[in-house]
Amino acid sequence: MKVNIAGRHFTVTDDIEGYAREKAEKLGKYFSGIQHVDFVLEQSNKDVASVEAIVVLGQGARLLGKAEAADMKVALDHAESKLTKQVRRFHAKLKAHRDRTRVADGAPAPTEEQEATYEQVVREMLEEEES
Repeated sequence: MKVNIAGRHFTVTDDIEGYAREKAEKLGKYFSGIQHVDFVLEQSNKDVASVEAIVVLGQGARLLGKAEAADMKVALDHAESKLTKQVRRFHAKLKAHRDRTRVADGAPAPTEEQEATYEQVVREMLEEEES
């Protein structure tokens, strides 16, 4: 996975860059199809740090997480948690879609209730006749 880090009105230190790379690597454990992660770090005059994190997935999807905080690391944490939620949701959608296509291809559909066996049906019929 490729990680790009850019700073606006802000010089990105090695400490912040390493922290951002850590956060990007954490996203990789939830979905292996991540192609690259772009971080845009901005420090405004009001001592407010803002982070925009963009995740580009192999299927052409883009996920965006924005966060603002007084500290750059806190803003990175918030953006990473937002992206984690989105990546998990995207992965679950893909997985659910795969399960639906398997059913459509002729595989047996998963049932919630156990179907009655032949012996149970015969036993019920005999009980009804006796009544």
